[in-house]
Amino acid sequence: MAEQNQMFSYQGAVFLCERDAGGKPVKPEWVGDATVKVALATETAEHNESFSGQRLPYARMTTRKSATVTLTLFEARSANLAVALYADQVVTVSGSSTGETFPAGLAVGDAVLLDRSFVSNLQITDSTGSPVTLTAGVHYELERPNAGLVRILALDGVTQPFRAAYSYQAVENLTLFTRTPPEKWLLLDGVNTLDDSPVLVDLFRVRFDPASELALHNEEFGSLELTGSALYDAALGSDPTLGGFGRVVRKAGVA
Repeated sequence: MAEQNQMFSYQGAVFLCERDAGGKPVKPEWVGDATVKVALATETAEHNESFSGQRLPYARMTTRKSATVTLTLFEARSANLAVALYADQVVTVSGSSTGETFPAGLAVGDAVLLDRSFVSNLQITDSTGSPVTLTAGVHYELERPNAGLVRILALDGVTQPFRAAYSYQAVENLTLFTRTPPEKWLLLDGVNTLDDSPVLVDLFRVRFDPASELALHNEEFGSLELTGSALYDAALGSDPTLGGFGRVVRKAGVA
């Protein structure tokens, strides 16, 4: 009987899970559109015999096993960026700022960055005893509201230093290199697109390096490539259905 065709082309959803105190996956987070690859490798030591006079290879021993994981993320979700940048996610609520003082000695054409971003309702006053309110479009321009960048247009009839009052929106800050690299449980809930047969892949302890590159200008779709290692889990290694690094799970009966 001819052997069953087992050609394959996998696709599937990738989840990164936290690990609880017992090492089990919790809080699975779908990373969105992504691709993942696993590269298995070994290092070996070889021994050449000494009895034939030709020093022929006689024994081979594995000295190291490793599994490298490459995860390419095509969506800049907050959780993805946090993993890629070793970042903490810090949310700042919306509010208002008053009395924010500009640097002294500004000249026409100079720019000032406000302390907050995503700015609206900006008013600028000078420092005379009865403060004069500067006129937008005459004395200054809120050139970049998202960045909070103000451009000085004219200084006639006003006294420095200036003071700003404005509203700002809530923002999410992702602070670079402020988080200890987390270990993640990686789950692929996949399918062989040739025959729609399901396949699951678990990698129990994955620790990623930071993203090798975060392109701040893109001509096409952007992506984040993460490379890391699948580490051995001694607690799971004694379970024959799990192994210590990970597993591929298919329905019984698939050749």
